[in-house]
Amino acid sequence: MRTSTFKRRLYQVTAAVASMALLAACGGANAETETSGDGEVASEINLTGIFDTTGSIAYAGVGASKGIQLAIKEIEEQDFLGEDVTFNYSEVDTAEDMERATSEVNRAISDESINAIFGPVASQQAAAVAPMAEESGVPIIFTQAGSDGVVIGDYTFRGTAPMETYYDIAAEYLADQGLTDVAVLYNATFPTYAELGENAFPELAEENGLNIVDSQAVQSNTQDFTSQAQSIADADPDAVAMFLIAPQSVTALRQLGEAGYDGQITATSVQASGNVAEAGSHAEGLVYPVDFSPVKESEMATDFVEAFEEEYGEAPDQYAAEGYDSMWWLARGIETSGDSSREGIQQGMQQVAQEGFEGVMGQLEFEGNDMRVPGVLVEWDGSEEHLVTTD
Repeated sequence: MRTSTFKRRLYQVTAAVASMALLAACGGANAETETSGDGEVASEINLTGIFDTTGSIAYAGVGASKGIQLAIKEIEEQDFLGEDVTFNYSEVDTAEDMERATSEVNRAISDESINAIFGPVASQQAAAVAPMAEESGVPIIFTQAGSDGVVIGDYTFRGTAPMETYYDIAAEYLADQGLTDVAVLYNATFPTYAELGENAFPELAEENGLNIVDSQAVQSNTQDFTSQAQSIADADPDAVAMFLIAPQSVTALRQLGEAGYDGQITATSVQASGNVAEAGSHAEGLVYPVDFSPVKESEMATDFVEAFEEEYGEAPDQYAAEGYDSMWWLARGIETSGDSSREGIQQGMQQVAQEGFEGVMGQLEFEGNDMRVPGVLVEWDGSEEHLVTTD
């Protein structure tokens, strides 16, 4: 792959910092380094990804995997951590199986050659394995997994900002448009959406002068939304806030339209990147806040899109951006500590988090080990996304 503007720019931004870190580190990154620990960067750094890459939320795991692997390729091409420093990246599909997720994380923890883990994208799985990694002192980096109980200590990190931390831009949009009466339809089984539907969005509604006129809770296995759609249509709200997993949202959008509702609907990043295309005209005009969209206009975002399309032949989604920025967070952590051991990665990533850095999702800040992003609001016109707010 040719050297893109993105790679050159990123290298220029980090070169000065890298030189200082290498001088300060005890036995920093160089071609001779063969082992990690005691302030050294190994010539081979072993990572494992434990994701859902099949099943109802496979889109999140597949996207993160592609972003991670593109970042690894660029890090190695740039000799970012020193000449001939490479990553061995392996991956396991948890296939929505809690037992398999815990088993595979336990296996990775027990394998002392594994330097860090990219953990499950499902909140339930992530919350189950986070204490295992924390207790064992193994850095684990989650993308998605937006519920509580995931970032719980020094060794647990999250490279996805919880949706409620940037959903304010959707609530503000509804208020600015004068869409003050809002109905809520949410998945009460999925922790992220339960939090949005029951707590975060009602608080944002109150802050922005919105009135919740109807609230409908469903389960993750709900496939028919006829009664909920009719209840919402009868309430005749100005807008609907929909917090559902991607497969559910297509059916819900259709049934809302069939029930006679034709007002504004706002959703979440899960509906992004064409995940609602099958809803056809019922999805036209849908708006949702995202941490990343390929229509973002910043230089780093557009250069990332170019590199991703060249590598995979398709535009990146938000999950790819999250995986990509998370991998660069890990690489910056190793560069900062000069140590690719488990402890070195943990210490370096925490230091990077304290300072923040610019990624393809924007200026990344952190609350402890938990990422925060500015977010943008986009609209789906039936075939592609358009920016509603600027980045």
